[in-house]
Amino acid sequence: MKLLKDSLEQLYQSQKLTPQEQRDAVIDVSRRGFLKQALSATLYGVAMGTCTHKVFAEGINGLPDLGDNDRSNLTPYEADQLGHQVILNIYSQGSMLEDYDSLDYINKLGDELVSYSPLAGQEFNFYLIKDKDINAFALPGGYICANNGLIYATLNEAEFTSVMAHEIGHVVQHHIFRNISVQNRAQWMGMAGLLAGALLAAVNPGLAVVAAQSGQGAGIQNMLSFSRDYEREADRVGQQLMYKAGFDAHAMPEFFQRMQDSYKFNTNDALAFLQTHPVTVERLSEAEARANQLPVKMRQDSVDFLLVREKCRVRQIAPEEALKFYASTIQTRRYVSLDAQLYGLALAQFMNKSVVRSVESLNKVTNPHYQGHPIVIGLRARQLVALRDFNLADKLYDQALANFPNHKSLWMGQLEFLLGTKNYSKAAGRVDILIQNYPKDPDVWDQYALLYADDRYDNPLRYHYGLGSEYYVLGSYKSALDQYQTALKSKAKQPGDEAILELVSSRIPDVMRNLK
Repeated sequence: MKLLKDSLEQLYQSQKLTPQEQRDAVIDVSRRGFLKQALSATLYGVAMGTCTHKVFAEGINGLPDLGDNDRSNLTPYEADQLGHQVILNIYSQGSMLEDYDSLDYINKLGDELVSYSPLAGQEFNFYLIKDKDINAFALPGGYICANNGLIYATLNEAEFTSVMAHEIGHVVQHHIFRNISVQNRAQWMGMAGLLAGALLAAVNPGLAVVAAQSGQGAGIQNMLSFSRDYEREADRVGQQLMYKAGFDAHAMPEFFQRMQDSYKFNTNDALAFLQTHPVTVERLSEAEARANQLPVKMRQDSVDFLLVREKCRVRQIAPEEALKFYASTIQTRRYVSLDAQLYGLALAQFMNKSVVRSVESLNKVTNPHYQGHPIVIGLRARQLVALRDFNLADKLYDQALANFPNHKSLWMGQLEFLLGTKNYSKAAGRVDILIQNYPKDPDVWDQYALLYADDRYDNPLRYHYGLGSEYYVLGSYKSALDQYQTALKSKAKQPGDEAILELVSSRIPDVMRNLK
């Protein structure tokens, strides 16, 4: 945060703003979030070029490793801070998809792929973006994002896996450090200022112009643009990872070819992907040749993937079009799984306020692997809530959480239900478990604050503590400080409040350090 804050202040100084105006502007930006729609193209333009990780390891299967001299230009901590800040910006802008079912799936898949790499056991984080374009990108620090449109566009799980494995391949091979090795370190760190300048267009349009004219743009692009050799290396590593996980390595060149074909026929579906993932004849032929040399592996599409893809489909297309799609596929039997299609139809009907029809469609799901899946159970619980059968909904959530204690979507679903029905005592127990298990999730802290903001469960200390913690994990340290200081002025009202006061007091110095 300090790095970006300093870059912002330098940019404002170039505009000859007074010191107080500079500070006010920086604070305003921290409250509003950096990332704006105007920068989405910039982020996607660096999709394949901004990868590193906290931990460095040997190359994979004979591919070259990097020397320590390459790593010294940008520290792992700096890389993580830069990548993490972009993720926080995406949250602040509202572009992050907070569908825990989908997030749970892509993180399990991503972790499985990483487990077959030299970085096994190291922290990666995978996210889903609210964007209909077919794309994925990696950021410094091992943060990898996929668009909703990517999952929707894939014909099978192997295709989606091939793209995610390719992104992981860039991280494994430390490609960003190779680029930095031929660039000035200060120039790289100046990227924070360049990004901030573009992101601030909504606050002061003139600032974005200054950033664009600063001469940094070309240098940043050079650092973030991977060579054809790097692309082939990432393909090679990606195919190895997906193959070790049991997927057909042919899926990678097949997906690339389909994107090219789509663009040739004057459709825009693949444009974003091809802009950030340039596919050459050489690259395609090499990927196909590597796949041909491997024994056939045909891992079937998981139930997780098939259900998540239908969730992505319902988000991707208009509600009326979704209903038409499912009616057509079910009638013509053009599907991999009838049960997945019935789930998608039930979800589309539920989103269209046709709850009774949604229940009827979901009742037609007969495969026990689907009937008992937490994603299907989550929709059934929401149906019961919509029908105001609160007792049965609560029992269903309790039973599901007993069977799937690590499925975050069920926890959040029941918590939202409990708050909506004003069952505060049970909600308090659930939110405490969520805070313990997911202390860095801003949505969890938001629910915590909502619980203690209600007049019937009024606790100003815990409300301001929850809100301050939400700002803290989002990197809005000035707002976090304000809330924590307000919390300290509140009196303890219930058991455990004294411990919270001590926790707030201990966290304030850390907040102050981040503000410097």
